[in-house]
Amino acid sequence: MRAFLFGAIFCLAAVPCMAQTSTTTTVDDEPPHLGPTETESVLTKMMTKLGRGIVNIITFIGELPKQMVLTGRDKGFTAAITLGFLKGLGMSVVRFGAGIWEVALFLSPWPDDYKPVLEPEYVWE
Repeated sequence: MRAFLFGAIFCLAAVPCMAQTSTTTTVDDEPPHLGPTETESVLTKMMTKLGRGIVNIITFIGELPKQMVLTGRDKGFTAAITLGFLKGLGMSVVRFGAGIWEVALFLSPWPDDYKPVLEPEYVWE
């Protein structure tokens, strides 16, 4: 019985390998596509958008020190503490909102083929 089941499973697994494909040639034939299929490409873009959203939700608070440092480089210490802090709070809200937006709508190709809603994509860029 065990040998019969093993043989049946082996035959069923071998059937797809024996399938023949038709090769009709036309004038506009292109070489075989070696990269990911269109479906795999769309799925990759959707998962990238979902991951980017999750990362932005988790790391939104990093905008606070980032904006303080950037403002301090340009305008000095006092501006970093005051203006940089306010800019950091504002950008934290924006980054958190962009993360929520991307997680909620990761199935949608908007904006323009799964591009990021916010530039730079991540807080550390």
